Amino acid sequence: MGVIVALALVVFAPLAMGQSEGGEELANKSVREVMDDVDKWKLPLLGVASLLVVALLLAGGLLKPGGFEKAGARDLGPVPAAIWIFAALVVFLAMYSAKGVLTATGALDQLGGEGGLSDSQSEIVTTLVAYALGGVAGLGMLFVLHKSAPEAGLKVSGLDAPLGLGCFLLAFPLVQLSAIIAFKIYTSVTQGDTPDPIAHDVLRSIRDQFAGGTQDMWTWLTILAAVVGAPIVEELIYRVFLQSALLKVFKSPWVSIIVSALIFASMHRLAADPSARVPWHALIPLFTLGVTMGVAYERTRRVGVPIAMHMCFNALMIALVILGAEAPSS
Repeated sequence: MGVIVALALVVFAPLAMGQSEGGEELANKSVREVMDDVDKWKLPLLGVASLLVVALLLAGGLLKPGGFEKAGARDLGPVPAAIWIFAALVVFLAMYSAKGVLTATGALDQLGGEGGLSDSQSEIVTTLVAYALGGVAGLGMLFVLHKSAPEAGLKVSGLDAPLGLGCFLLAFPLVQLSAIIAFKIYTSVTQGDTPDPIAHDVLRSIRDQFAGGTQDMWTWLTILAAVVGAPIVEELIYRVFLQSALLKVFKSPWVSIIVSALIFASMHRLAADPSARVPWHALIPLFTLGVTMGVAYERTRRVGVPIAMHMCFNALMIALVILGAEAPSS
């Protein structure tokens, strides 16, 4: 509860001060100006909230040796590590077959009609189909593996969404604080060179479209892919299948969480498309996010919890980008 209060203060404390100085002054501020006011309070309040989260983990015993086992560890049953890796590869292959399927069936040409789809529109369709194929393959592997490992945390239930939201609220101060620290390290190492605060190409594309007033159906399909498709597929690969394989090999929840989070963050830097590679300073908050989702998965033993956390994170980042986009000049 203390963490949630601290997060609320991050947003509402500057607004309250603005009201005490005059409601009319606050009403005349743009969204960007209000966000700049929030930034002044962000670092100290995020620091306090992060300390509260760490204290909560200590109180829960998760940071002590054997903490996960005492709280109730996942039982992976007789399924070997190679099978968990195979499940992750099945999802990868299903995703990367999307372009071949669309080309072989001529679906892109049919969708484009006489004028055809632009390159960006074709990429959006391919991404959506890739996430759809990957999601189906992943859910299929969950169903198969659940038969052999019923206590491995492979079931989805209605409680996953609220639990995931709660875990995200706890994790957000740590993720955001790590992003601020990484940004400051970058500017220090590069002697004052300030990078674009929006590190991901999808977020930059959404920002530019809202700033230019050019958003359309394709913009919203991009947002759908980022908020729904990516979290489902990536969490099945990295948290459920890869983290389970590592847990099977190392017998340590913390080792499996940290290594899978490292791989999760690294893949955002090793993307085949150079434009999709995030700068190195963005790897730190991505790693922190991966760790928090891994901890939540091992603690709750619910596959939907890290997926819901990932959805909340992506949705929040997109919302902040949209709110911070400059309106088109008239």
